[in-house]
Amino acid sequence: MIIFLYGPDDYRREEKRSSIQEEFLKKYSSLSLGRFDVSSEDGFKEFKNFVRNKSLFEAKKIVVLENALEIDAPNELIKLIASFLGDKNTTIILSEKGKPTKAFSSLLEKPALAQEFRHLEGKDWEQFISGIAKKNEVVLDDSARLFLARVYAGNSWGLATEVQKLSSLGKKTIAKADLEGTMLEAAPDFWSVMNGLKSHEIGRRLFVLEKLFAAHEPAAKIFNILSSVWKERAREFADYDLKIKSGKLDYEEVLVSAVLG
Repeated sequence: MIIFLYGPDDYRREEKRSSIQEEFLKKYSSLSLGRFDVSSEDGFKEFKNFVRNKSLFEAKKIVVLENALEIDAPNELIKLIASFLGDKNTTIILSEKGKPTKAFSSLLEKPALAQEFRHLEGKDWEQFISGIAKKNEVVLDDSARLFLARVYAGNSWGLATEVQKLSSLGKKTIAKADLEGTMLEAAPDFWSVMNGLKSHEIGRRLFVLEKLFAAHEPAAKIFNILSSVWKERAREFADYDLKIKSGKLDYEEVLVSAVLG
């Protein structure tokens, strides 16, 4: 059996991989588990040895492959994977951030099982946040949920980590003010730098934006936080938001424009 999980939402994709793995471990007591980075020569060799070696004491095998899409010449890997499509005793799971290349397109078709994990948006994203909150026994009011939805757009790992942290506050209901307080306490440097984007001096604003980009802070995260705290330019940021969603501008271009404005 071949299971192909792909897409940029690392958190949900890895949650799915983990749940499949756990299901197999519970079901089969003699399960053999292997995990390999096949982008390296050694990892590829170890994978081949693992799936080819048979043992009387291993009823089932489950294999997790990483970085398969990064292989320069994938034909050998694809041929080996394809040989296990009808194998009921060996399950191969591929978990990839990117979209499948042409060479791997056959894994999107049956009998392989494929599932895509895009970044959630709109109501789906808000429902995901509510689900994570429920899982961590946290109650979010509407203002808190919407604030988290904006700040962590496209970052489900960060969202899950933040909600898990909120569960330790011991409050019945979490409001937006509680979120701003905990986030400020957890990352004072980040928030002080963010405030620099509102400076009256254009040179200061440009310096701060360059610093955030250099720290690899997601442009979407910067935009969403800045738009939520810069009340004086709320209408302008609303216009920027429409241009981003319509594909006319991206987050980086909008941030540069806002800082120069």
